[in-house]
Amino acid sequence: IVYSSVAGDLFHYGHLRLLQTANTLGDFHICGVLTDEAIKSYKEEPITGLKERKAIISSIRSVDMVMTQNELDPTENLKNIHEQFQNAKLMLVCGSNWKKVPGATYIKKIEGEIIQPPFYEKLSTKNIVNKIFKIYKKR
Repeated sequence: IVYSSVAGDLFHYGHLRLLQTANTLGDFHICGVLTDEAIKSYKEEPITGLKERKAIISSIRSVDMVMTQNELDPTENLKNIHEQFQNAKLMLVCGSNWKKVPGATYIKKIEGEIIQPPFYEKLSTKNIVNKIFKIYKKR
């Protein structure tokens, strides 16, 4: 079982690459979509609401199941998944831009695996917002 988590705000190619990579690593890919409160715990509040972000992530072919993730640390979701799929190895996928991977302590405890694919530097919500401001300031 592969677990990834995203804010999914202003969905872009970097999100897609992470989800596609996660999907190739196991038999079943679950993606946790962070609540607004979870996102605000580490960066600016999202532009898009949770319902819309979950709808977008649910429609991605490389995601088999979507869960709401109430905190930046996915441990509660990981515990529920581990309980539901007791005989499966659990892999946590988190971009290489995270020095301290949320949920790592629990994954190590259950002898799961942490995989950190390369972060796609070109696009991020922050880069997109900055580019929009740059383009529209000229007008």
